[in-house]
This record gives sequence, C-alpha cells and structure tokens, in this order.
Amino acid sequence: MRNKDADSLYIHIPFCTKLCGYCDFPKLLGSEKWGEAYITALFLEIDSYNIGKMSTVYIGGGTPTSLNDDLFEKLIRKSKEHLKDGGEFTIEANPDSLSEKKIRIMAEYSVNRVSLGVQSSHEYRLREMGRSHSFEEARNAVELLRKNGIFNINIDLIYGLKGETLEELKEDLSAFIELDTPHISTYCLSVSPGTLFYNKKYNEPGEEESADQYELILSTLRGVGYRRYEVSNFAKDGCFSKHNLTYWKDNRYYGVGLGASGYLKDTRYDNTRNLDKYLRGQYIEKKEEIDPKSEYEYYLLTNLRLEEGIDLEEFEKEFSYTLLNKKEIKEMIESNLLKIENNRLSATDKGMMILDRILLNLF
Repeated sequence: MRNKDADSLYIHIPFCTKLCGYCDFPKLLGSEKWGEAYITALFLEIDSYNIGKMSTVYIGGGTPTSLNDDLFEKLIRKSKEHLKDGGEFTIEANPDSLSEKKIRIMAEYSVNRVSLGVQSSHEYRLREMGRSHSFEEARNAVELLRKNGIFNINIDLIYGLKGETLEELKEDLSAFIELDTPHISTYCLSVSPGTLFYNKKYNEPGEEESADQYELILSTLRGVGYRRYEVSNFAKDGCFSKHNLTYWKDNRYYGVGLGASGYLKDTRYDNTRNLDKYLRGQYIEKKEEIDPKSEYEYYLLTNLRLEEGIDLEEFEKEFSYTLLNKKEIKEMIESNLLKIENNRLSATDKGMMILDRILLNLF
C-alpha cells in the first residue's frame, strides 16, 4: 500500500516580467509592488502546515527568478528548511532573469535542479509566444549553471505552433540536443480560455499534425540516448524529475502559493487565484474529499502517463480490483493502444500519441 503521508512540497511564485501568450498558470505581471507582501503571506501559509523535511522541494511559477535578489534569497533559504539531506531541490527559471548572483544563491542553499523555460530555438517563435529572451541567452544560462556546479538541468520545448513544419521542429530538436542537458520536456501547444492566444483565436494543431510531430520528437530523442519516462518527458542517465513523479504516481504532496494545488491524506485542494484573498490568509478555494472510487480513477489517470505504467499486482492489492477485467482495457490491448509486459500495464507508442483520448475512454 502507498504511504499517505506527503513527502514533497510545491511552492508557487506567480510573478512574471512578461505574460506569455499560451500560459494559463496563475500569474501576475511584475513582482516589485507585491513581492514582499506575497512572500510574507507565503511563509505564513507554509508555517500553517507544520511541514517537516521533504524528499523533494519544487519552486515553480510564474517566474521565481523574477523576484529581486533579496526576496529570492529569502525564498530559497526558507524552502531549504523543508528539504531532507540529499533531497531534490528544483527551481524554475527563465534565461533572461537567471543572473549569476541568483545561481550562486541557489548553489549556496542546495538547489540541485533547474528547469529552464527555453520553448524554441527560433527567435521569431519566441517573440510570437511572448518570450522575453533569445536562444543565445538560453545557451548562456545553461553554461552559467554548469559553471556554478548545477548540472541537473531541464529545458522546456513547445511544439505545435501555427504553421510549424517538421523541418522547423527538427531544427529545434537539433538545437536543444546541442545544449546537452540531461532532461528535456516537450509540450504540444494547448490553447486555454483566458490566455492571450485564446483571445486572439490562435488554433491548436490538429490530431494528425501533432501525432507526426510527437513521433519525430520520440524517434529523435530516443536516437540520442534520451528515455521517455512520461508522455512529455525525456531524460538521460536516470535524471527523472523525482518531484514530478510524485504527481504521476499519485502520491501526496503539499502545494502552497497562489493557485497551487495539493493532495494531503484523502483530500485534494486548490488555492485561490485571487491575490487579495491570498494576502488576507484565505488560501484554500476548493477541497475535494477523495473516496475509494475517485482514488482509483486518479491513480489510473496519472500512472498511465508513465512509460513503466502500472504494476498489476500492486494495483490489485491497493484497490481490490483486477484491471484486466475492465472491458475498455481489454479492447485497448487488442487495438495495440495498451500492452502488458512483466505484469505491468502501460501505453504503447501508438497509445501514448493519443493518451488523452485513452484516459477519457476509461471512465
């Protein structure tokens, strides 16, 4: 049986220097006006949980590196208090706000993993997305991190932009591979309500187009030694994101900050996205009590994202249910969308390309 005690902490910093067209995460333009008040409220929320030492701490956004140096150091110092010795300590960063001073602060307080929002190697695509950096700045940021002893680096790639050709995607992949980071995350463009792209009626790629692009990404990255361990994530040398595996294995975690989500014992919760409420200490907006049926569904939805899939024996012990009795799963195995190997149920390459559709069909 899985442990229902949280062993991971997510901290959300909503501030950005510029709003990207595709982003639907909780975010606010600028941090100077509200930064001090936000960090004060954030620390109060953290303390309200009596959080102990966690195996993983992840600071995301927004853009955590958009904070000024003093607030940034306060945040890193406070976060490290909740990190176990040798734990994974990740921070998200944008290349244009990742100064050497901030990197030295990270190194001083045991940050050992950085996720860089690179998104594209093409300057016109970066401008189209509203990014405020160049690819050269991204290259320099990677080198600066290595110079200061941080080698576990992820870089994000967004594909499926309007009119993007396979040749253009090949150029992106080649440029990203040249950076030689141990982890690459690849995300097909999703246009969500409330984003600038949505307001401009920017279209997502069609299913056939995105499948061709995904197939190119998979074959290219596998060909140079990256292993796809989750539908959108590739790593070398076992450099999987331990923190993100918490989500994908449906384990418990604390989530603090504006718009953050958490999962404690049998309760999932979402924090408010309203800054005024948050600063007044009204942190949680919504709670969901998880009954056995919901937990079973969440477990399926998350673990099938992993290439290793689900251990059928462990699943039966946990939920007292034999997955292979499910009609929809039998049909997907027959259609070569799911497979069984070494008593594990997982998606095939074909299934991974349409994973969202598979997951919807399971319930």
